[in-house]
Amino acid sequence: MAFNLEYTSKRQDLSYALTVAADDDGELGIDVIAKDDHGEVVAEGAVRLPPGGAAETAKLLREALVAITALEGKRRTVGNANQPWSAEQDSTLRESWLSHPPTRSATEVIRELATLRQRSPAAIRARLPRVGCDPDVSGRLLTETTAAIVGRDAVIAS
Repeated sequence: MAFNLEYTSKRQDLSYALTVAADDDGELGIDVIAKDDHGEVVAEGAVRLPPGGAAETAKLLREALVAITALEGKRRTVGNANQPWSAEQDSTLRESWLSHPPTRSATEVIRELATLRQRSPAAIRARLPRVGCDPDVSGRLLTETTAAIVGRDAVIAS
């Protein structure tokens, strides 16, 4: 039975197209192409499979792509990820947080502080209560009430 399937996807600045075609004999052709926003081809590939070869090939491709994805994920870690915080880093984080007005977006400030400290925004947000700062309102210290909401590692500002 002959068939033709086409899938497209866009990720970041690339458009991907996957075409799978089978002929009456069951032979499969798989074509992949990636183009940038200007239509220039930046990646392409083709696989031809004999009848009955799709299942095993799909399994192998999946395993390879999962492994590659895991490697790419490890390369994207931030410079100080998983490094312990020093007392000085805690102190400067607190001072920096308190220097911003409460009218400024907490998310924006957290991203800025993360970039400056080579930490993830999640790491900054998690660390703020530990130095007595309210992670939901820039420039604000934790109160007893907000410390109870934020969690067990929160330090009540004195």
